[in-house]
Amino acid sequence: MPKPLPDLTELDNAQLIEHYGATMLALRERGIVRSGNNPIADIAERIVATYVGGALAEPNEKSFDVRSADDKTLQVKGLRRTQSNRTTLSALRSLAFDELAVVVFEIDMTVVEGVFVPVSVVEELMGWSNTWQANRVSLTKKFLADDRVVRVPAEQLLTTLR
Repeated sequence: MPKPLPDLTELDNAQLIEHYGATMLALRERGIVRSGNNPIADIAERIVATYVGGALAEPNEKSFDVRSADDKTLQVKGLRRTQSNRTTLSALRSLAFDELAVVVFEIDMTVVEGVFVPVSVVEELMGWSNTWQANRVSLTKKFLADDRVVRVPAEQLLTTLR
């Protein structure tokens, strides 16, 4: 049974911000995140690297984020459901990878699932955004229902991370 989360309602605004800072520092010291930026991408990359038995790419690698144990390159995206209908991933500026891996989080950062998609399927199902000047992918019902998309439950995805 998981431990209960701390009751943050007792903290004032300044203390809550300090708590966030301390949490970010601890995540960085443990190697879960690699930068001081929004941690969702770093956390998603760490989850995928651990799941596939791979290694994180160098921070300046533009085309992929993880190289798996079997030498596949994975572009990793994290999707935090800040709204129930949120499905669009951040822009895909390159398609020079073997597989797209998406870690879906609830608003409280609970992992929902992992989604793994070969780049050939991404190319077929993606759209172009004139606003972003980049390719975009949305995890729509149609996209997720495609037989070539592999969905991994949170329990299986996180087994090796604990």
